[in-house]
Amino acid sequence: MQKRENLLYVGIDLHKESHTAVMVNCWNEKLEVVVIENKPSEFRKLAEKVNRKSNHLGLEPIYGLENAYGYGRSLAVWLIEKGYIVKDINPALAYDQRKSAPMLRKNDEHDAYCVATVLINQLHTLPNAKPKDNEWTLSQLVNRRDLLVKDGIRFKNGLHEQISMAYPSYSKFFSEIDGKCAMYFCTHPLFICRERRQKT
Repeated sequence: MQKRENLLYVGIDLHKESHTAVMVNCWNEKLEVVVIENKPSEFRKLAEKVNRKSNHLGLEPIYGLENAYGYGRSLAVWLIEKGYIVKDINPALAYDQRKSAPMLRKNDEHDAYCVATVLINQLHTLPNAKPKDNEWTLSQLVNRRDLLVKDGIRFKNGLHEQISMAYPSYSKFFSEIDGKCAMYFCTHPLFICRERRQKT
């Protein structure tokens, strides 16, 4: 079990475009702030600055990422591949830490500091970040499918609306709006011309 005083704590507030990292010692003293873009070429820059500070102080770096499976997934994977210790910080824990302050502050640097303090206080109970490619790929496919279904419903509703303007009782002679007969009718030049005349 690692001793808290032997570690340099790096709390990271993650965003789509950029990440803000705050280095803190075991006494909750803020040592340095680093802001990087969310791209692999910037991850090395962060690691180099953290290593420089940890070597100067004789400490081992440990990273805490708020929700390591969202915007910070790429960073978490990169750090783990380089052999660093990475802990996944539940956003609710960081939120509670922010609320515990006498005055509520909300900025990236303070959020990263809150992540670092959670990392210090709950070091031995926090789970290691373990991004799994299979689960991530499956979640991406599920999200993509949901978007396609929603788009299909939206387009179908739009088609219903357009046809009902020209033929209010169309449902009586088309049981399925997306059937072959209905689609042929809707794409027929006479229908399109009539719809254009009504719009003008």
